[in-house]
Amino acid sequence: MVPGYREVRQLGAGRTGRVFLATYQSTGAYVAIKYLNATLRRDTEFMDHFRADTHALVDLDDPNVVKVHEYVETATRAAVVMELVDGVSLRTILAEHGRTSPEAALAVLKSTLLALAAGHGEGVPHRDVKPENVLVQADGTTKLADFGIVVHAEEPGVPAGSPPYMSPELWTQDRAGPAADLYAAACVLFESVRGRPPYRAPKEEPDAPAHQDVPALRDKHLVEPVPLEVVPDSLRDLLRRGMAKDPAARYASAAQFAAELEEDAAAAYGPDWEKRGRRHLGELATLLALRFPLARTDHAAQTPAAERAKALLRVPGLPPHLWIAGAVVVAVMIALVASGGNLPPGPGTVLMPGPETTTALDPTPADAHTPTPPRTSAAPRPTARATSAAPTAPATSAAPPAPTDRQSGNAVAPPAVLAASIVQWSGYSGLVRVSADGPGPVRLRVTYTRRDGDGPVRTLREENRTLRGGTAYTRSLSLTQGRVGCGEQAYFGILVMTVPAAGNGPQVSEVPVPGPACPSATPTPTATSPTSGRTPAATPTQSTQSTQATQTAQSTRTPMITTPSEEPTQEPGRTPAY
Repeated sequence: MVPGYREVRQLGAGRTGRVFLATYQSTGAYVAIKYLNATLRRDTEFMDHFRADTHALVDLDDPNVVKVHEYVETATRAAVVMELVDGVSLRTILAEHGRTSPEAALAVLKSTLLALAAGHGEGVPHRDVKPENVLVQADGTTKLADFGIVVHAEEPGVPAGSPPYMSPELWTQDRAGPAADLYAAACVLFESVRGRPPYRAPKEEPDAPAHQDVPALRDKHLVEPVPLEVVPDSLRDLLRRGMAKDPAARYASAAQFAAELEEDAAAAYGPDWEKRGRRHLGELATLLALRFPLARTDHAAQTPAAERAKALLRVPGLPPHLWIAGAVVVAVMIALVASGGNLPPGPGTVLMPGPETTTALDPTPADAHTPTPPRTSAAPRPTARATSAAPTAPATSAAPPAPTDRQSGNAVAPPAVLAASIVQWSGYSGLVRVSADGPGPVRLRVTYTRRDGDGPVRTLREENRTLRGGTAYTRSLSLTQGRVGCGEQAYFGILVMTVPAAGNGPQVSEVPVPGPACPSATPTPTATSPTSGRTPAATPTQSTQSTQATQTAQSTRTPMITTPSEEPTQEPGRTPAY
């Protein structure tokens, strides 16, 4: 563990290492800590390069680059403390949705090229540009991560990098640099619009269908023409030059590549191409919003202040089938931000480090036999200040008005919401708890959803309540969700959000509600009249009567709530957003 930080949970793992969500103990600001794996630490050449680049990386401050706060190396660990980007990777979006629109792909490439220009200006090549290292936020903006962190492919004689994106000079001369980064960025553009890399060479063995034949893939990068015929005309010149076999035939710099992109995109798609592209990216990312680091409810991150209220809060686990349900409602919140509302940090918000005078902490003592480089910490420690780029998605509803003082009518500064939790939810009724650090007004928003079987999620109702006068609130919820057909199953859910946003993000709960058993299809045995030989009409069996009674009872079910609560108030003239 890096001194001065508290790890919350693991966010992911890959070939280069493991990434953990953590908080800076002095301020509670969220960060991501990447621990480099043993393969990288044993690679003397890599470690020498990375240590030399570290000072430039912590000094690199560009909105298109994931900020590196500090690098810490001990005898047994090497860790990079980075800005936490609350979003998903471009790889996740492509795996889920297949591809993006051309405008969205161009928006990704432009941001990536600007990030590369910033890194190249500091003398640091990226060395491994690929969809996994492009992070997409809920407003459609992207950031490039993992400058200088690259491992060798699991093939003998193959240089460090990811084979589907490696330039010819990397294959033949192991020459990484700005030109190789531009080639990889062009490959990402191709994959974004086509849903696959420009060159593929899958192995023919039936037991390894997903693995690449690396020597065959190398030959394609070296001699096969770029498959321009399968991409839109507007992208062909960019790809032809960006993926030129000869590095000298490519763009002279990332800045020049970005300038050419701007001209071609405006000519093909109009002056608003980037706005539409980011909006499309934001929509794709928002559909995966419950995969964002701060939107997960399992082992939810707690700030030090929130830990003091831990005894009052029980955050429920998130069932897998809730991802669609929660994403639909989180999209409403994104639209609210786009409409001009002053929502605090929530899904899609990036927690950025601000100025801080805290002195650097001493590194963990190293083994006496292993020389340990000192901690590099040219950047200030993270603070809890949050910034978020303005989303470009169209507004679908107006943001709620700021709470006001009931007596004076003046706006009252809201407190920080430590956490919100769903204590209980049965599908028809439940309890919600909210904890704040002051008695000021807090807006509680509850959205009720329903999903029938594998069908789409429907928003049934939205409630807005204003909480004030205390620091801990318990409120009851209830809604008649409707009847469930016999032999069927529905999922009744709620999504709870607050304004200001709670420290543990949106909370979601969904429960399965089965319908009654259907009447048996077997005909009911009947007696034959001895006088006429006719069979009298069948009468309802006891089981059928019971089923009908159950259906009637369910359709009129009224939840029993014993906890006192205020009545939900619907703002006048406000139409719920779906």
